[in-house]
Amino acid sequence: MRGLYIHIPFCRKKCPYCDFYSIPYDKNLTSQYLDILSQEIESLNKSISTLYIGGGTPTVLDESLLDVFLKKLGKILEKSKESTIEANPESLTKEKIKLFLRRGINRISIGIQSLNEKKLKFLGRIHSQEEAVDKVVEAKRLGFDNINVDLIYGLPYENLEELKKELKEILKLPITHLSCYMLTLEETSPLYHYSKDISEEEVARMYRFLMEYLPKRGFFQYEVSNFAKRGYHSRHNIIYWENKEYIGIGASSVSYIDHIRIKRVEDVRRYIRLIKEKKSPVVFEERLNSFERAKETAALNIRMKKGINFSEFEKKTDFNFWKIAKKRDIDRLVKRGWLRYRKRKEKVKGIFPTSQGFLFVDEVSSLFV
Repeated sequence: MRGLYIHIPFCRKKCPYCDFYSIPYDKNLTSQYLDILSQEIESLNKSISTLYIGGGTPTVLDESLLDVFLKKLGKILEKSKESTIEANPESLTKEKIKLFLRRGINRISIGIQSLNEKKLKFLGRIHSQEEAVDKVVEAKRLGFDNINVDLIYGLPYENLEELKKELKEILKLPITHLSCYMLTLEETSPLYHYSKDISEEEVARMYRFLMEYLPKRGFFQYEVSNFAKRGYHSRHNIIYWENKEYIGIGASSVSYIDHIRIKRVEDVRRYIRLIKEKKSPVVFEERLNSFERAKETAALNIRMKKGINFSEFEKKTDFNFWKIAKKRDIDRLVKRGWLRYRKRKEKVKGIFPTSQGFLFVDEVSSLFV
């Protein structure tokens, strides 16, 4: 499997917590940018299994621009097993939903972030709770059978009871997938000074509740932040966690092909200029040797609920798991209750993270890199 990610870095308004590259929407600049992306798409010579159009806010684009661009993606959309587009409630219209379905998009990810007006205001979102609900329902009514929504939790002064109430409302929606993200405030964020008001203990309680409650409601955790109904996990995201190949197109995008990781320039105007001048937009490149790839594969695999199967790991990487991990380190985390051995007939077949381990997954993952 190989994924294609296309970055549309335009937004109507930059959210104060967001750390992704984005700039204000400008129709003329966007048109130039899409022309450049179309050139790159036409020159692709790799087969694609999944497509993900993210941002930014892809739905901030005018319907006419979206139509032309999706038409250029026609051959990829025909062959892609899963084609996702991100959408925000305030810019998702009935006409755009119909357009996506007509052009072959079969999965939509709607950034509702919350159904609590107070939280939406704090996060700087420009849609209402009512608008969020309406757009999810409309996407289903018009034909989307695979709908994800994003939820942000762990805001300053937010408590578990508030999250429980909000989650009950979210689960009334016709969704198949739920991405739950702890609020992370980088030092560059205008909201960074609120970091001191976030209770780590309360956030941990919220996360434990999500892991316990959502499976009871038919949403099963398959990765740190992602829960899905049976058969509705994100194929594209799993490409990342399984350390498979993916191509990134657009300003700030990242690719991982033939054991080489590259990042493209984080500037739309410069990106356009470089491509027009037939120069490379790549600003970073690293080639991983087989040992580094194996370690990185372990670090990513351990973020999934299923963890690491030792025999599958060796088939994928040509390395015995114990060549890239120290048993005393793994035993220490097992004893701490963060990892568990998967056994069959008393024989150890693999390891996987526990619910407690998911709380410290960055620390667990760091063992391998």
